[in-house]
Amino acid sequence: MGSLSKFETLKKDFLNSLPEDRYELLKNLVDYSSCIGDFIFRHTDQLEYLFTELEKPLKGREKLVNEAMDLVNIPDEEEFIRSLTFFKMKHFSRIVAKDITEKNHLLELTEEYSYLADACFEVAFERAYRKHKNRYGTPIDEATGEEAKGSVIALGKHGGLDLNYYSDVDVMYIYSNEGKTTKGITNREFFINMFKDVTRYLTKRNFEGVTWIVDLDLRPEGKKGFIAYSLPAIEFYYWSHGRTWERHMLIKARHAAGDYDLSKEFMSIIQPFVYRKYSGEEIFEEILEMKKLIETEAKKKIKGEYDVKRGEGGIREVEFTVQILQLLYGGKDPELRERRTVKALQKLINKGYLSKKDGELLENGYIFLRKLEHLIQIKGCVQTQSFSFKDAGYYAKKLGFNDEKEFLNKLEYYKENIKKIFENITPETDIKLTPLQRFIITKQYEEEAEEYLGNLGFKDPSWALSRFKEIFFSKMYVELNENSKEILFSFIPKFENELRDFQDREDFLLNFSKMMVEGGMLWVFVSALEQNENLVRFMLNIAKLSDYISDLMSRDRELLDWAFGIEDVPQERKDFEKELKVIRKDLELSDRLKRLKKIVEVLVSLKYLSQIQNKESKKRLEEINISLSNLADFILDELYRYFDGKSFAVYALGKLGSKEMNIGSDLDLIFVFKDERSKNQFIRIPSQIVKTLTSYSREGLLYQLDLRLRPFGKRGELSPSLSFYKTYFEKEARSWEKLAWTKARFITGDRETKEAFEDIINDFLFTKPIDERFIEEIFEMRFRLEGLVRETPEEIDIKLGKGGITDIEFLIQIFLIINRSRETNILNGVERYFPNIVDEYVFLREVEARLRMIKGVGMSKIYKNSPFLYRIAHSFKIEPHQLWEKIIETKKNIRDIFLREIKILRNRFKT
Repeated sequence: MGSLSKFETLKKDFLNSLPEDRYELLKNLVDYSSCIGDFIFRHTDQLEYLFTELEKPLKGREKLVNEAMDLVNIPDEEEFIRSLTFFKMKHFSRIVAKDITEKNHLLELTEEYSYLADACFEVAFERAYRKHKNRYGTPIDEATGEEAKGSVIALGKHGGLDLNYYSDVDVMYIYSNEGKTTKGITNREFFINMFKDVTRYLTKRNFEGVTWIVDLDLRPEGKKGFIAYSLPAIEFYYWSHGRTWERHMLIKARHAAGDYDLSKEFMSIIQPFVYRKYSGEEIFEEILEMKKLIETEAKKKIKGEYDVKRGEGGIREVEFTVQILQLLYGGKDPELRERRTVKALQKLINKGYLSKKDGELLENGYIFLRKLEHLIQIKGCVQTQSFSFKDAGYYAKKLGFNDEKEFLNKLEYYKENIKKIFENITPETDIKLTPLQRFIITKQYEEEAEEYLGNLGFKDPSWALSRFKEIFFSKMYVELNENSKEILFSFIPKFENELRDFQDREDFLLNFSKMMVEGGMLWVFVSALEQNENLVRFMLNIAKLSDYISDLMSRDRELLDWAFGIEDVPQERKDFEKELKVIRKDLELSDRLKRLKKIVEVLVSLKYLSQIQNKESKKRLEEINISLSNLADFILDELYRYFDGKSFAVYALGKLGSKEMNIGSDLDLIFVFKDERSKNQFIRIPSQIVKTLTSYSREGLLYQLDLRLRPFGKRGELSPSLSFYKTYFEKEARSWEKLAWTKARFITGDRETKEAFEDIINDFLFTKPIDERFIEEIFEMRFRLEGLVRETPEEIDIKLGKGGITDIEFLIQIFLIINRSRETNILNGVERYFPNIVDEYVFLREVEARLRMIKGVGMSKIYKNSPFLYRIAHSFKIEPHQLWEKIIETKKNIRDIFLREIKILRNRFKT
């Protein structure tokens, strides 16, 4: 017990000079706290100050800060530190004096004491900031160009304005952003060194003792982390790594010192992290696990003692009871977002989350235990919460009980009932989180999340979980506002169902994650979730069907602006010219054209996919064909002009010739010079065009070329003259070549050459009459092509295979030659000559289009067990076996028609 013997021995004159009321105050203070007695012994004048303050109101934060700031300019640092400790002890003694004389309620005193800590941090911060600014220059925020700010965030009981008399002060140091000071060091270096000084000022032992014990362990990454973090880094940390215990801890976070606006911004960032709209039982379970750890630790204490903070039925259980309910319901009920435990308790009672009986018991028990805790701490001037039962009589007297038994009965009553209330809390959650949601919100239970993903059908659940981490732990997700985060989080179960129901779920998830994060589409998707269900479905369809478009949009974020920034797909020359003008002028023409091609392919594909469920399949197919064919025409014309092409024409065969270009289609090009003189003069230009079309750069490549349809195929000359073609067609060309040349279409170049070449083509196609031999040769060529693909029961080719698209093309081309028609478009020919198979032709072309959209390359083979078959079937809203059967049936019908028509033609032209 404290006594006045020290004063009686060494300062008897001072003791004898005291009036009775001052003497009684000193006697009580020494009896309660030996360290306050030591403080007064060193500074006897402070007793009068303490006495005169007893009847005065508490000072509050502003007055304490103003008084502390008088110390900031003390020249010597050691003197500053000593003066700061004196300032703390002076006001600590004032608060304890008011406590033991019952001048103020406990909660008013802990609030005052918390503000005392704020005042000490404010002056320490100001001194350290000035010192480092003078030494290293002004820190500049790299994002705004303005002076970077720092602040101290109060946590724990300090943050909750419930600070213990001998408690650590839990804080976090933050600064606004990265950057450099005006003298060249990084902001991180500046603020880390500056905050080290703040801590040193407060914790260095001196003649007066220690000002505060500063605990930084609640900062991101705890002891392993930096001493200070920038605001963006903190935001990213909590949303990508933050655990439930950190949400629990941040309930009490508030501004303590430094820049208030920065602290306010910090609060706005953490609030949606702490108070989630969707909180399930996992919050309750995790905090129970935390409590078990604390109880286990508390039971290791010395026998005959009780830990009023961590023990069963102790302070921590009251705090946890309150905070569990705050975390569970505070997301939907903002009134529960209260830092102070007792005030939060009262709000929980008023809002019906706790019964009045239980709430009042917890409040009374909490105050009783906190008073006991303070007595324990100031008695020995140490940071402890251990109550020794042998001292029960002392505490009974100090707390106003009649005897030791009454005190111990009250202690046991509160312990038992607090424990009972805590154990019987049954939170009502209006949502059952899936294991994946549970992992995302807690950053724990990873094994359960992986097991769940395995049950959804993923072959490698760990890989799948990594894709979800990429989305929900990304900087882009962190930067979403509170409402957007909740919307995306609540979409997870629906997305899980999409994945469960989609067989090729790995590619679907990969495409989706790439589009969302790498492609920067997360904010678009979240906005669509809130406002446009059709857009959500559309974006999911892209991820399901097209690796190519997903990859393009993930690698080139600018495509996002194009994809959702215009309403009409570029289709004509004027459209392409308009878009080309917007593309960066500092790029080479070839790269600008490649970028234009990517843009148009993305837009065309997106429009196609957006219309994939409507019934106008023919119109949908024609739009993609026309846009992509006109684009190729435009690109060839631009290159012809760029290389100053003269005296030659560019023609197209194949899909470009028929204006049926698709994703991944190559170009069948023909270059023809007017005469040999022109050819010798401009021979390099076609080669330059070909090189530009086929060369790779960062922007990719324009087109693959197929030169097999020119005279003598790949061995033939790239750009012969008109006279060569005239001779070749008359003497060398085979019958099947006529079919290829029905698609010959002028693209760009010399008009005089074009007119002459048209005559040569017409003569080749129509001058020689059709006979049985011609039909036989065509028939043989068709079977030769069919033999190249070697179909099996497990593999079919919708283009070259039996009954494929080529059957229809051959038929139409024969009829065009017979009818002397220069129609190059096959679909138009089908409508004219075989209207009964338009649907079959369009169906196969749509299957081909969707197959090519998967990887962005020319493909026509489909395998029975391929995920590609599943993906295409899903786009048609049918099962894979149904699509397979429909393709087989369609090809059989086309083959029957082909064979029938060939037979009719044989008979018709039989000599």
